[in-house]
Amino acid sequence: DPFHPPAASLFLGFAHFMLKDYSQALAVLGDYVSRAPQLLWGHLWLAATHAQLGHAEKAQAEIAELLRMDPGVTISSPVRTLTAFKHAEDNSHFYDALRKAGLPE
Repeated sequence: DPFHPPAASLFLGFAHFMLKDYSQALAVLGDYVSRAPQLLWGHLWLAATHAQLGHAEKAQAEIAELLRMDPGVTISSPVRTLTAFKHAEDNSHFYDALRKAGLPE
C-alpha cells in the first residue's frame, strides 16, 4: 500500500532490526523518518540500525538530531521503559546498538 501510515514503516523497520536484517531495516526506517521527521522514535531506531551496520557518522548524526529534538533522551530515560523487551538478549541487542551510536547513558 503506497499510502500506508508512517507508523507501519516504523514497526516493520523495528521488526527487521530485531531480526538483525539491518539493510532492510535501514530502508524501511529511512522511509519512516522521511515521512515523519519530527518524531523521535524513527531517529532512535535509525541510529541503532546505522550503528549495527558500522555507519558510525550516520548513527551519530541521528543521535545528534534526536538530542536536538529532546536533549533529555538517554538510554536510561523513558526510552528504556518504552522499549523493554521480554528477553534480556533483545534488550542487549537494542541498547548496545544505541551505545554504539553514541546515545548517553
